[in-house]
Amino acid sequence: MKEAFLKPLVPFYSASYTRSFLTECYDFQKIEQPKAKGYQTSYSFLYHLHHGQLYFEQASNAPIEIKPILLFYGLVQFMKACILTRDPLYPESTQVLAHGVTSRKRKKTAYRFLDDEVKIQRTGLYSHFLDKMFHMKQIDGEKYRMDCLLKQIPELHDLFLLIQKTDVSIKGESRNNSIVFSSQILNSHHMTPKRFEQHISQYKPLWNLNQVSVTCSEAKDKLTVQFNQHFTSSFLPPFLISAEKDYFLLNKKENYYLLPEITVHYLLLYNLSMISRYETEWWGELIHTIDGNDLPFILHFLDVTQQKIPLFLYSLLKI
Repeated sequence: MKEAFLKPLVPFYSASYTRSFLTECYDFQKIEQPKAKGYQTSYSFLYHLHHGQLYFEQASNAPIEIKPILLFYGLVQFMKACILTRDPLYPESTQVLAHGVTSRKRKKTAYRFLDDEVKIQRTGLYSHFLDKMFHMKQIDGEKYRMDCLLKQIPELHDLFLLIQKTDVSIKGESRNNSIVFSSQILNSHHMTPKRFEQHISQYKPLWNLNQVSVTCSEAKDKLTVQFNQHFTSSFLPPFLISAEKDYFLLNKKENYYLLPEITVHYLLLYNLSMISRYETEWWGELIHTIDGNDLPFILHFLDVTQQKIPLFLYSLLKI
């Protein structure tokens, strides 16, 4: 884990390189006094990266009982570093330091993690991160279910098929500037190719690609999603991307969340970290009695998130 983390982050262990990197970020965004702000934020940026790395290195050797806490706070540090590339004044107030998410304080009888929800707050790190990194506004009080969040992560789909007999997604094949899927995706969404094209296009503002256009065409039981330029989605919806860079689309339209995958991991890790801290009896019984279907999903998710969060970080920092 340490070597895998260090290689892309090594340049940032030079303060002069970090200042230059941040200055370029601010200059590109036309922020006033980019050089001075790059100097002011360089050490905060570097320490956020370093602390996040330390959390993840410890998580790789930690028992399952405390792993979600380490991973969550590691992700928090990485998100703060990313925000500093867009917002040199962060944090301007204590409001943006709160988690920005709440969960049910007392779990009901016969509680199941997959049925649980988290609720978004108007202010906090979560909303600030979405605003600064993706120009997205979250609705105060918006709720997200754990099972639906897990469906946004393609590495979990085989487990849904095996345990719940639910076929969650269709895998696509990347070809030059296009991705080819089975036409079955049109049937499951009850859409024509033109309507599916509109469905895909609504996510374009998140991709941060200038003048990108999408066209969908059907031939020989295949749906081709064609782009007018080189396309890499950087883990942004509606395409779900595995760590191996395979593309997936969800089978059902209602399963989609308009969320970058890094924020899906944040919401899941937030809830798991709260459970491991404050619902210790339920958490201990789940781990040691292996009762129900929650544990396989949680264990697999924790393995996947430890692998993918560094990839999200490198993608956002473009390293």
